[in-house]
Amino acid sequence: MLKPKILRTTIFRLAAVYVAYFAISVGALGLIAYQSASFMLNYRLNANVEKGMTTLKEAYQKGGLQRLIATVNTRENHRHGSALFYLVLDRNGKRLAGHLSVTPSRSGWSEMTYIEDEGDGDMGEVRILLKSLGDGVRVAVAGDLEEVSDYKEAIFIGFLSAFGAVVALGVIGGLGLSLALLKRVETIRQTAEAIIAGDLSQRVPVRGVDDDLDRLSQTLNSMLDRISDLISSLRQVSADIAHDLKTPLTRLRRGLEEAQAQVHSADEYNARIESAIVHVDEILATFSALLRIAQIEAGTRRIGFRDVDLSAIFSTVAHAFAPAAEDAGKSLRYDISPNIRFWGDFELLTQMMANIIENAVTHTPKGVHISVRLRCEDGAIIGVVSDDGFGVPSEEYERLFQRFYRLERSRSTPGNGLGLSLVKAVADLHSVRLDVRGANPGLEVYMRFPA
Repeated sequence: MLKPKILRTTIFRLAAVYVAYFAISVGALGLIAYQSASFMLNYRLNANVEKGMTTLKEAYQKGGLQRLIATVNTRENHRHGSALFYLVLDRNGKRLAGHLSVTPSRSGWSEMTYIEDEGDGDMGEVRILLKSLGDGVRVAVAGDLEEVSDYKEAIFIGFLSAFGAVVALGVIGGLGLSLALLKRVETIRQTAEAIIAGDLSQRVPVRGVDDDLDRLSQTLNSMLDRISDLISSLRQVSADIAHDLKTPLTRLRRGLEEAQAQVHSADEYNARIESAIVHVDEILATFSALLRIAQIEAGTRRIGFRDVDLSAIFSTVAHAFAPAAEDAGKSLRYDISPNIRFWGDFELLTQMMANIIENAVTHTPKGVHISVRLRCEDGAIIGVVSDDGFGVPSEEYERLFQRFYRLERSRSTPGNGLGLSLVKAVADLHSVRLDVRGANPGLEVYMRFPA
């Protein structure tokens, strides 16, 4: 089963394409080298033949026929494997000197075959240059083409061996690479199947070599962590809804049942309907807040990010809540540095600040001073909303951002316990560090925006 899997892997197919391309390239280079070498070998052979002919012509011009014959005999007697063959003919075609066994029929270049001297019947081939030197004397100089053929054959075999080695090594490398990749991909597949089966704790192993598959594994693990967080959040929301909405729904049903059984006048009936509508609006507001938090936590609102004036958001929200704070017997002051820009969602950031300031206005006693500050500090943007009220016990800090969580003293005030949960979701979406601290006295909400 493993072999077909390897052959179907993308890396093996890419390796096969690369090997084919490289093999074609090697073949093309080999053909070019073969043709170039063949040209050079033939060129050198022709040059040697022409040089030999020039030597004989000079000997004839200097010493006549006797000098010519003596030169040919000397060269023949000292001939070695790569030397030339010679032939001297008189006007009647009689051989005067030389051991060239064939006689060309025309002047100029020609190629002829001959039977080699060893007596084994092997045929040789020579390239001959025949010229007339005057007085009917003709001279032929020949070079052995067998040496050229041997070189060309050696070059061809060498490149053919290289071509075969390239193909073989490419196939072996492709199989090995595919096998290694297949193991890692199989690990990812098995992890995915385990997660599909319901085991959300599984993660893709990371080898620590920081290659492409490691980075892919890290991305997949981050995605799985995010999915696990969202599923946990969904389960928590479902549990919160089942727990915290059961009471208002039960109260709504009981009110409707009482209206059905006890109400006898139109005024009483209308009053009960108005009360039921209020309860329904509270429930719808709770569902709307939960849906908004879920959308924010899912990250779908990032498409609305743009350059916003954070100073304007802080100033607008603080200015809007100042009259409400004054009506409640509290004071709201703000110190906001101008022209601080931030990349984010204008509506969500406004909602976040409104929830924080509203929480401070609603859940503090009369006479409290509320402060809103925004400044740039150490390369970051710092926002602070603080008050000098009763504060919150330190063990409650982390629980303030939980859904439906409310302090015991705040249960009598309007609200559904989702305001700070929405604040936390918006802060996380914008990578804002959100902390709750004691202000001695009072409470401080600290926001550190990334620069």
